[in-house]
Amino acid sequence: MSFLVRVNENFQDYLNTEYESTQKTRLFYIFPLIKLISTLWMIVVVNYAIKTENAYISYIVISIVLILSATLLKINIKRYIKFLVVLGILFPLIVTIPLLFSSEGLTIWSFNIFSINFTVTQLGFNLARNFLLRILANIAIITFFTLSTPFTHIIHILHQIRFPSVLITIITLTYRYFFLFFENLIKILRADDCRRFEKYAFKKRFTHLGTIFSMLLLRSFNHGTKIHQAMLARCYNGDLPDINYRPKLLNTLIYLLCMILLNTLIWIFFV
Repeated sequence: MSFLVRVNENFQDYLNTEYESTQKTRLFYIFPLIKLISTLWMIVVVNYAIKTENAYISYIVISIVLILSATLLKINIKRYIKFLVVLGILFPLIVTIPLLFSSEGLTIWSFNIFSINFTVTQLGFNLARNFLLRILANIAIITFFTLSTPFTHIIHILHQIRFPSVLITIITLTYRYFFLFFENLIKILRADDCRRFEKYAFKKRFTHLGTIFSMLLLRSFNHGTKIHQAMLARCYNGDLPDINYRPKLLNTLIYLLCMILLNTLIWIFFV
């Protein structure tokens, strides 16, 4: 219960950061398709540079993203670093640790666990380091794009590139329903915690969790039915309307020139 509450608080914290960063900042008025193309190209350049064992490029990219986030998006750097650490270190760490012991070469550390020898080599350490730095750099770039681009602008990009309307509708509804489902889960868990006077046994917890998630499924289904009926009452015909806004050409050109210059410098000095 407490774990899910902390997850909910961190998730709400990230949503507040995303909302604050997309409120009429300078990057808000840039053509979103240009931001998407430059983000994808930046990911390709950074991954190719790290592949050539230029690991310093990751530190440079992460530092640039942090500086831009603080100056242009005006977000809390501590909050942003916390988000990067959770996504870029805790989750990939499960994959990174085996890379330390997967290669032969110069031994830098060796230890035994239950008569099993584990040896960390220089090559394995370099592979694990490059893998982790690559993930951190990519997450920093993608997070900067999502924080500077509202979700409605991302949907606008999908409309422009002629993405199937059915998939756009599914993505939009899934994005909006996700918050509803998570909020319902927190409410159910809090209500259960207030009405329970004793801790369940270990085996009974699984049965109780099954009951809670069954209740969540039924409640979410009822909410989904009501929302669908409300959409039909508002003349929903299967296509969601696209936004119509005018980005500033000058901001877009400046952003495009800066991205071209940054990618060129990375390519010259690190590739």
